[in-house]
Amino acid sequence: MVLVVLALAVAACAHHPAAPRSHRLAGVYIVHGIYSRRTYGAPCNPADAGYPDIRPGTAVTVRDGSGALLGTAALGDGSLRHSPLRGREDDCFFSFSLTVAERDAYRVEVGRRGGVDFSRADLERTNWKADLTIGAYTMFGGI
Repeated sequence: MVLVVLALAVAACAHHPAAPRSHRLAGVYIVHGIYSRRTYGAPCNPADAGYPDIRPGTAVTVRDGSGALLGTAALGDGSLRHSPLRGREDDCFFSFSLTVAERDAYRVEVGRRGGVDFSRADLERTNWKADLTIGAYTMFGGI
């Protein structure tokens, strides 16, 4: 009797493999530059800073280390924030979020601006948060 129960349990597991682990990946895409309207907290337009292709709805793609597509999202509305650097430069913050399968490596790309690589360990350290920056900060390694 015990063998029959054990055989049924093994058969049930074989027909229903465990679902791969997944994580909610959230991030911020910061566009650093000079904006014509400096109303902090208000919507911003990265075209002012030389990035006309970045706007609400711009695609965010996440691929694994082999290049397989894990998911897509869209940038949310941008919000202008005062930059920690001196001068007239400010930051337009866009957020994104999506669920991705667990892998060892990830490449996050906003629009066609080139991908940024993250390891699973990197994302685990940041609680599955991927922040990316374009503009003058990239010279200094982001914020």
